[in-house]
Amino acid sequence: MKLIIVLGIKEIQGELNKVFKEMKIPIFSKVDIEGFKTEENVADMSNWFGNHKESDFSVMFFTFVHTKDADAILKDINKLNLSKNRIRPFHAFQMPVEKFV
Repeated sequence: MKLIIVLGIKEIQGELNKVFKEMKIPIFSKVDIEGFKTEENVADMSNWFGNHKESDFSVMFFTFVHTKDADAILKDINKLNLSKNRIRPFHAFQMPVEKFV
């Protein structure tokens, strides 16, 4: 089992909602996030959270899926990012779920 987490700006959350539904993911959750960037940040994170405001409103979607489905989800999110050529694309990653109750 894998945990898939996807982060993106709030304005484009509908697109991710659509991807999850098209992939027939039965259950997923969404959390609203307020992202911040500080002056001390030396890494180029211009496409992660906003670089022109104190904060940006983002969303985090997450779902638990079978291992065989995890790669397909990441590939679809990557395709979506490439098709839109955004400054702030979705960021997605997977984590192993070793135990659960």
